Amino acid sequence: MFMEVVSDLEGSGSIDRVEAVCNDAGTSDYLVVYLRLLISAHLQKNAEFFSFFIEGGRTVEEFCKQEVEPMYRECDHLHIVALTAAVGVGVRVMYLDRGEGDTLVSHDFPEDKEPIIHLLYRPGHYDILYKA
Repeated sequence: MFMEVVSDLEGSGSIDRVEAVCNDAGTSDYLVVYLRLLISAHLQKNAEFFSFFIEGGRTVEEFCKQEVEPMYRECDHLHIVALTAAVGVGVRVMYLDRGEGDTLVSHDFPEDKEPIIHLLYRPGHYDILYKA
């Protein structure tokens, strides 16, 4: 189903179609579950590397079971790193936080890929940014 939705969205090229898919809870929840499992698999496959970034004395497997795989858990930096590495798609995250100054800070994941997806991070939440 995931690949069917991706093919559909690639074929239509329509923002209206993207919005329709994202606003259909049955489809969007399925896509989120798939991506969460993909992140979990990548983290566990590369546990030796990622174990250094997990706090609280948990193993990578424990972290995945508690923070990655369940729905309605917040995603963080580690999730984005794992997802972009797993799928090889460049993502730019614009951070909207309470930091100093009036400019947004952005980071590209992975650093060697041109970002094709742009996200706005507000503490605890990511939003898709559309370029006109």
